[in-house]
Amino acid sequence: MEKILIATILRPQGLNGELKCKLENQNHEMIKDVNEVYLNDKQVPTKVIAKKYRNGYLYLQLSMCNTREKAELMRNFKVYANRANISIPDDEYMISDLINMNVVSQDGLLIGKLVDVQNFGAGDILIIEQYKREYMVPFVRDIVKKIDGCTNTITVDKTKYDEAKICD
Repeated sequence: MEKILIATILRPQGLNGELKCKLENQNHEMIKDVNEVYLNDKQVPTKVIAKKYRNGYLYLQLSMCNTREKAELMRNFKVYANRANISIPDDEYMISDLINMNVVSQDGLLIGKLVDVQNFGAGDILIIEQYKREYMVPFVRDIVKKIDGCTNTITVDKTKYDEAKICD
């Protein structure tokens, strides 16, 4: 079973152990089927009693947390879910699925390998290793033309890739 980071607990909300969480992905629909979560490095799941989305935050009520005092102890905990319970829309991807994909030009020539995806606020940046150097390229439709999980490739417009790449 693969666990995916879905949120970080920020603070208690109210008196009954509800937790205010920052979502890792702003698309809260992805976790609509998540009914149990894992906290930090725990291997035993915790049942989700209730979840709400309000003003860009996830509010969780967990079975093992029913007081504000217990919730206080959970600040900064990482919240993970079983990947099988996460719904990924067709036009979105899990970063873990993209890492180590080959980056190729539209004519099929190998450019490099995707080693990381970062976000510095304005949008996602692909970190591509090419000839033992790392380059940063914006993750935008003008550059990234196709992602194919079957062939493990990311196809880019080579001209726009060359114009946009910045040496790390």
